[in-house]
Amino acid sequence: MDSEELLGALTENGRGQLVDGDAAADVVVVNTCAFIESAKKESLAAIREALGRKERGEISKVVVAGCLAQRYSSTLAQEFPNADALLGIQSASQIADVVFKERGARLLPMLDTNNLVQPLTEKYPLIPPSRVRATAPWTAYLKISEGCDHACTFCSIPSFRGKHRSKPLERIVTEAKRLVDSGAVELNLIAQDTTAYGMDLYKELALPRLLTELGKIEGLKWVRLLYCYPTMMTDRLIQTMADTPNVAHYVDIPLQHGDDQMLKRMKRGGSVSSYYRLLERLRGAMPDIAVRTTFLVGFPGEDASAFENLSRFVREARFDRLGVFEYSPEEGTPGFELRPRVPERIARQRRRALMALQQPLSLAANQALVGRELAVLVEGIDGDVRIARSWRDAPEIDGTVRVVGTSAQPGDWVRVRITQAEPYDLFAEVSGG
Repeated sequence: MDSEELLGALTENGRGQLVDGDAAADVVVVNTCAFIESAKKESLAAIREALGRKERGEISKVVVAGCLAQRYSSTLAQEFPNADALLGIQSASQIADVVFKERGARLLPMLDTNNLVQPLTEKYPLIPPSRVRATAPWTAYLKISEGCDHACTFCSIPSFRGKHRSKPLERIVTEAKRLVDSGAVELNLIAQDTTAYGMDLYKELALPRLLTELGKIEGLKWVRLLYCYPTMMTDRLIQTMADTPNVAHYVDIPLQHGDDQMLKRMKRGGSVSSYYRLLERLRGAMPDIAVRTTFLVGFPGEDASAFENLSRFVREARFDRLGVFEYSPEEGTPGFELRPRVPERIARQRRRALMALQQPLSLAANQALVGRELAVLVEGIDGDVRIARSWRDAPEIDGTVRVVGTSAQPGDWVRVRITQAEPYDLFAEVSGG
């Protein structure tokens, strides 16, 4: 979504034009990521490629934005002096001035540097209102806050994203209405921690209040919650999800582990027993809720016993969707100093084992839907088959519903009956009802 805001700032009032592919581009903006080592390497490779094109005269400017620039601004300024500007995560307000500045001129002539990364603001940053959607017109991501106040020992995000800052509720509702007016029927709420929304501005966990307001927007069919912190899923929030018709019965809650000692080492603030109770509360209020989670394997100190506890938790909790990541040591985090480290080979084996364990559980969850009728949102066409999603499927990360017997087009709603299930996808025919 940061990229959409950058694109909006660049194209506002017709100043810039997006091109299809980079062959015809005059300026390349590299929006970087610094979350894990692989993302950093990918970002650095993209910067070097863009600067190589600039040296060959294929493009005139290279601007580096995003998390990597925010986290390593001084280092990048020295390593890439030919980059025209380094901008941080709050760069939407600066990007147009940099890109459209006369070639060869510094944005700040008094500074002999390309490092324009600004300190993080104490409140949610003001950004240009325009935004260029990178998603299909019927779905959109809506960021409700920035930063994180948790102290997870494996995570570097607070060091460059800063403390939690909520976007004012009125701004979110206005943005949501604008997205719906442009064709969106699904809004996916995102943040580093969506459940902390409102604590800084309103001195309360205000996500239930926000969901209630979004529930009043005509034409908005699904509001989906992503990146929820388990210990902040209050009864009030769960009940609001259950009571608000357009809030999808779906929640993404990264739990990270299923062993109490590992959770303590990660400083997650919860326990396995509290996670079981949370799942009971969610499923008690919404029996049809789809729960997605992610786990981190290979964190320092994870021995065979801890991994077995995690495996048992996965078997018993029966998540609808599950992702597994291998731990990536991040400098500057407490986890970077912890020992003993788990060999990469072992972490890789554990990731594969956990995903294999989840596969029959996912299949069983999908098989329980065979014979049921669902409303699905068509997103693509594959021959005579329509590729769709149900309320159980977040865009890009979850499964699909493959529908036959309809001429519906992408963006259409279709009522279907589930005829077959696989571990990740469902198969359906148009309902006669």
